[in-house]
Amino acid sequence: MSAASDPRTPQEFTERSEALAAFLRAAGSAPRLITVDDSAGCPLYHALAALQWTGETGLFQPADRLHAAWFAAETGVAVIERMVDGKPVYRFLGPRIEAPQKVPVDGTPVVDEAYVLGYEFSERWNAIAHFLVTTQGRGALIALFAARAPELDHIRRWLLELFQGPVPEGADHLHAAWFATTSAGFLFPPTTLLDRRSRGWTYVELGNSRDG
Repeated sequence: MSAASDPRTPQEFTERSEALAAFLRAAGSAPRLITVDDSAGCPLYHALAALQWTGETGLFQPADRLHAAWFAAETGVAVIERMVDGKPVYRFLGPRIEAPQKVPVDGTPVVDEAYVLGYEFSERWNAIAHFLVTTQGRGALIALFAARAPELDHIRRWLLELFQGPVPEGADHLHAAWFATTSAGFLFPPTTLLDRRSRGWTYVELGNSRDG
């Protein structure tokens, strides 16, 4: 998408494979989050609300990188990367509920609050594995096909920017997104609208230049 074009002009696709191919071309080397199955993806408004809440409570910090996320109406699970003493650690954050919890054998407990349990891992894939065991992965967003995961500060900024302008009709789930300093792109799954019209896979890009 050129700098002269409308940054909110949507591109629509019939097939998921075509939409994902266009999304990956547009993302380039920028950090991205992608739904790993054929589900609609992550509930968009739940994600923003959860990110706002976790930021306000201090569970997430602006410089953290988001490696995996799963959000529902009243709960959420995430894996973040945080620098501690100059080294990256991977922190799993999930709901503390009455049901039996799956305790990872290679994770260190770091958060034990009224509604949140957190474990810290030295290896990314161990944290992701515990995330997938906990959520079963359906509708989750995971950082894939890029050298780094997106920064939470960029995610929060561009989601807020997205909501300030027109969003594709019926776009209440996010199937994939990439985030950079000066731009971001969002892929929404198809939907049948109230007047029975159908919208295909829709890609929207914000910003006018790419800087990962």
